[in-house]
Amino acid sequence: MKIIVLANHKGGCAKTTTSMSLAVTMASAGSRVLAIDLDQQGNLSASLGADLQELEETRLTSYRLMLDEKRDFSDYLIKVRPRLDLIPACLDSDAEALLEGQSVSRELLLKQKLAAAHPAYDFCVIDTPPSLRTPTLSALAMSDLTIVPIESSMFALLGLGQLLRTISKVRRAHAPDMQLMALSTMYTSRQNLDKGIREKVLEKFTEDFVFRTTIPRTVQVGQATATLQTIMETAPESAAAFAFRKLVAEIFEVLGYEQEREAASKRNSR
Repeated sequence: MKIIVLANHKGGCAKTTTSMSLAVTMASAGSRVLAIDLDQQGNLSASLGADLQELEETRLTSYRLMLDEKRDFSDYLIKVRPRLDLIPACLDSDAEALLEGQSVSRELLLKQKLAAAHPAYDFCVIDTPPSLRTPTLSALAMSDLTIVPIESSMFALLGLGQLLRTISKVRRAHAPDMQLMALSTMYTSRQNLDKGIREKVLEKFTEDFVFRTTIPRTVQVGQATATLQTIMETAPESAAAFAFRKLVAEIFEVLGYEQEREAASKRNSR
């Protein structure tokens, strides 16, 4: 199972929309996908069809999973699409306080709980909260690929240095093989501001660590989310849907997924 983490402690960068779109696109293409919501706002969970009010009662959420010493991760799953399962999140201040209060290796709790999930899935897509606290650190500690969505706005690059320093520390301590890529979101190629922001992103990350694909700014994406669907499901021929499919192809390339799948196919045919 390859683990893809969407991380940026700045809100409004299309992190959740990108997480949802990646998970659904990968599952639609035939991969077995686990989506994990670590943001207590529960936007990814709600967008994929989870009932947040019911979750507040059952407490079968990602935060409670990390604190649960008895039950398996499978007890927390919601099947939301063919080949796509979700471990949801909702507002739970008690769980957040308990998680932050863990005294030993709290940033490794999620990695330990999901060890048994690796044979069941090809990919795990994790949506993190807009903060650099334990939930985000827990995701980074198990990441194969961390994607930093950066929207096209004049405030997009503020605080980016702190995020990159944090990612670097976690990578050194827990995930030495993690790859890091930036993604331009809410991008309009005809706008000078958008082009200027992307140029600065390319300068900061260098061209090798910025996705060639850009995610366009379009009202169709918001309209799709409002119906608990992705743009690939409501407007599969749109520019945004095409961009997400291109992004998935790039992710496969970065992770060497196609080569691994071809090698496995050859081994199985012998």
